[in-house]
Amino acid sequence: MSFVKKLLGATLFAATALVATHGMAADASKSVTIALETNPDYLDGCSISSSQVGIVLRQNVIETLTVLDPKTGLPQPDLATSWDRVDDHTWRFHLREGVKFHDGEDFNAQAVATILARHFNPNLACLDRTKIANVKMTTKVVDDHTIDITTDPVQVLLPVLFNMVGMFAPNTDNTQLSRSPIGTGPYKFTNWDSDGNITLDRFDGYWGTKPAVEEAKYVVRPDSAVRTAMVQTGEADIAQDIAAQDATDPKMDVSFFNTNTTQVRIVYTAPPLNDIRVRKALNLAFDRDSLIGTILPAGVQKATHLYLPNINGYNPDLKPWPYDPDQAKQLLAAAKADGVPVDQPLRLVGRIGFYANQEELLQAMAQMWNAVGFNIKVEMMEKSQWLALVNRPYPPVREPMLIAEMHDNGNGDASFTMPFKYHTGGQQSDTSDPKLDKLLDDAAAATGPERTKLYQEADKMVAEDVVPSVFMYYMVSFMRVGPRIDFTPLASNTELDLASIKFK
Repeated sequence: MSFVKKLLGATLFAATALVATHGMAADASKSVTIALETNPDYLDGCSISSSQVGIVLRQNVIETLTVLDPKTGLPQPDLATSWDRVDDHTWRFHLREGVKFHDGEDFNAQAVATILARHFNPNLACLDRTKIANVKMTTKVVDDHTIDITTDPVQVLLPVLFNMVGMFAPNTDNTQLSRSPIGTGPYKFTNWDSDGNITLDRFDGYWGTKPAVEEAKYVVRPDSAVRTAMVQTGEADIAQDIAAQDATDPKMDVSFFNTNTTQVRIVYTAPPLNDIRVRKALNLAFDRDSLIGTILPAGVQKATHLYLPNINGYNPDLKPWPYDPDQAKQLLAAAKADGVPVDQPLRLVGRIGFYANQEELLQAMAQMWNAVGFNIKVEMMEKSQWLALVNRPYPPVREPMLIAEMHDNGNGDASFTMPFKYHTGGQQSDTSDPKLDKLLDDAAAATGPERTKLYQEADKMVAEDVVPSVFMYYMVSFMRVGPRIDFTPLASNTELDLASIKFK
């Protein structure tokens, strides 16, 4: 089993017709029901870093070559048992023997080569590929259970990187994203019905320890109060990602500091946002403290980076922006005097169902900004529309706007954030700065203290000289866990490890 699986041991709902339709989880002694906020658009093993996909598939259906020790961030064996450097550009991975995919095919070096080729297929919107910014990867099968992987540029953290690259069946359709994934994990995908309910069943041919849960059912209930009530009434065992105001039962509700950071990305392609004074004014006019313990739970912390302090490259010298609306007004006045249209209408785009109370939070931010002279209106949109705004390829004419985002880096190193968000051509970057690009390239090739130092310099440049966003909060999550199971949630919104669930 994966390292995490070994290390770790889930308004009352009055719609009785709904209960009758889906049944009571407690009636099936080895089955669990998990209530999710949103349904994935697909279930492809090349996007397990997506929260909607990963929460169902990651380490349940789709495993990875490595996993990370949650305490140290160091890579541990999973489908790869060991690895070593052949030369600066090449790593050799030794694969676990005796592993089969759920369709009966062998997991071997040729399978890994085929899987990686699909990951890098430019015609597929594989989210996990976007985490590997500006990397070319080639493979060479040494023998059935040994593969050499060569990268350009050098990837000194390739074993870490592979903790988020899913190993799905090599015969997976290469022309479209899958809705019926096949992996090597302890659970196999069984069904995804017309109501959006997903079923996984225990895979008895699994190479590792047999888990206690025999069946997992995922049902979607967008309303947080409904999800919590389902656990209260016994219709579900776990309510995922509930709102803080619904976490009212200390016997069942669990809070944990997750790996997510929220920000508002500034698309500064044109006036007024291409003026750094305007971008600084956005930061100064945002009263971060006022939303903690009100719209957001008391446990969140003000962010200075897009990743947490436990990630290599974090710069401890950076401080949150102060709340100074007077200075914000002065900056806007100076920009306006130079002809910058600071009161031009701007969109603040949020994503429906992204996290609890997001729309209320964005409305409060817009009010703060408009109070100092901006003209900002909140616009909420569905995930597919939002993704078209945040990911490349961008439209030929990209309007200036503000986009609410949430970024997850639980991978131990700044390289899984910085190129992706700030390098020229990064999948979710609106920044193009040659000096910053060089700093990021040098950091990616460095090791040890030099790597940390270079990323810290890049952090400082982003925060003070570029100002491409409004950093918001390091987030906490809440989950309701029913009384018939023992379960400790991971500090992640992209994984819910079924194998760690035990029945009381």
